Order: sequence, then C-alpha cells, then structure tokens
Amino acid sequence: MADAGFDAARFDQAISIAEAVDSHCFVVLRDGHLIHEQYSPASGPDVDHEVFSVTKSVTAAIVGAAQTMGALDITEPASTYLAEWDDTDSASVTIRQILQNTSGRFYDAGPDLFELGGKADMTQHSIDLAQQVDPDTAWFYNQSAIQTLDEILERATGDDPADFAEEHLFSPLGMSVSFRRDTAGNIPLFAGLQAGCLDLARFGALALQGGQWGDEQIIDTAFMAEATSGRTDLNRAYGYLFWANAPANTWDHTDPRLDRSQPYWPDLPLNAFGANGLGAQFSMVIPDERLVVVRIGPPSGIQGYEGVLANDLAAAVLASLAN
Repeated sequence: MADAGFDAARFDQAISIAEAVDSHCFVVLRDGHLIHEQYSPASGPDVDHEVFSVTKSVTAAIVGAAQTMGALDITEPASTYLAEWDDTDSASVTIRQILQNTSGRFYDAGPDLFELGGKADMTQHSIDLAQQVDPDTAWFYNQSAIQTLDEILERATGDDPADFAEEHLFSPLGMSVSFRRDTAGNIPLFAGLQAGCLDLARFGALALQGGQWGDEQIIDTAFMAEATSGRTDLNRAYGYLFWANAPANTWDHTDPRLDRSQPYWPDLPLNAFGANGLGAQFSMVIPDERLVVVRIGPPSGIQGYEGVLANDLAAAVLASLAN
C-alpha cells in the first residue's frame, strides 16, 4: 500500500466507514493495480450481488460499445429502431436524450420506481408509454425510458443485449456478471445486474482509461468523456447514465444532507464521476489520482443517503494518500 502512495494508518478510516455500513465488499484500484480488497463473511471475490442502478451506467457502456462498432449512433432518433414511435410525439426523441434522461417520455415516480420491475414485459410496457413533455425540456430519472434501450440495442445489433454485452464488454474486461430477466426474457437495463466488487472495479478502470482496455478501444474516447460529465443544463450532475460531480440543480433528491447548490460529492474533485445504485452501490472514479473506489452492500438503512456515503468513503480513501 505504501508503494502506491497510501498511508496505511489513515486508510484505516476508510475501512472503518465500509465496515460500519455492513459492506459486502470494498475495493480500491490505483493506476489499475489492486490496492485494497475486503469482504464480509457472507461475500467474497466470486460472489455477485444486486447492484441496482449501477446497471444504468453499464447500459451506457453497452450503448457506447455498440456505437463504437458502428451499430448505431446516439444522435439518431430512437424511432429509427422503434417503429412504434413513428408518427407519434416521440418520433424525434434521440438515443442521446434517453441516455441523458431528457427524453420527455412519460414519467410517474411511483410506478416507474416500484412497479416497472414487476412487469411481465418491461420493455414493451416502456415502449408503449406516451410522450409527456417535449424532449430536452425536463429531466426525469426515467427508468422506463431507459428500458426502451433494450429493444433499441437488439434491433441495432441484431443480438440479445446481454449476449452483445458479454462479447463486446464483459468478456474483454474479465467481468463475470449476469442479468436477471423478466417473464418475456428481457433484461432490465435500468437495474438488475448481478456483479462483484472486482467486476465494478474493472468497469471503473475502463471508464478511467477513456474506454480503452489494453490495446483495444472498447468504447470511443469521446463517448466515454461525454458519458461521465454533465451533459445538460437540466441536471449538470448527470452525463449518459453516469453521475458527475456538479450540483444536481433540478433533481428532486430527498437526502436532507445533500445541498443541491453544491457538487454532488462535495469532498471530491470536480471531475470525479461514478456509477451509482440504490443503497450506495458504486464504482467511483477519481481521475486526478487515478483511483477507482468500489463498494457493494445491503441497501437497508442507506436509501436516501447514497451520495453521502459515496462521498465519505471515497474522501477517506483520498485523505489516506501520503503527501
């Protein structure tokens, strides 16, 4: 640890934070090297866990890989692949707007957050919803809009999205992950990925390296840069299904300890970004220090405080770097 620039005694504070919230696992990479890994008695390096909305960022990477190989272009209207949207108010919605959560597709927080995952055919249900407002006029954390990417990817690539992701993303990175499926056989691209901390560390390292893995450019550098930085004034803390470290100015977040006028993670550098999920599942990337900080754990008791825990744990890792 000292060889990588860390003070082991100060790093104990990060370990204590991870343990205090009963983390399944806690992993830190620097310069692509494994600096620290720890697991609860019920977990281990080969045990996968539900990572909830971290799945969204993985979905962005799948779309990025598809664009890099020329299967689609995110500036295209989604109706290029969803004929159901032809001659409707959704005809002009682009794939990029879906990735930014600015599509304007129908959104109701209750059904979207608590009912979508129980639909027998989540994808068709999501496609069949109506347009609510014009694109690029509102920001909604719209899981049903994101789920339409399942059909878009399948029609664009000619492959099941999970199989495409395995071939073009997971296998090259050495990620051993899986998706659950609904009754119709669709994978939930808004949540539902099963992964371990080492998987998410590899994913964070790919993002840190601008989409490059070894000699292979898995995701175009420009796409990855856009995905991991604020892309819309409607929410400067959001890129393409990744969170960025800026004020989440229009997001109706319920966490009383988060000041929306301040950066999302106030104790981290402004160019930090992360894949984040319910209950503080996260793969946090801190480019200034070539760091990836990953935590997976039970969501119970943490809902609403995800951003605070991610900030505190990653900040403790930063504080342990020897000056």
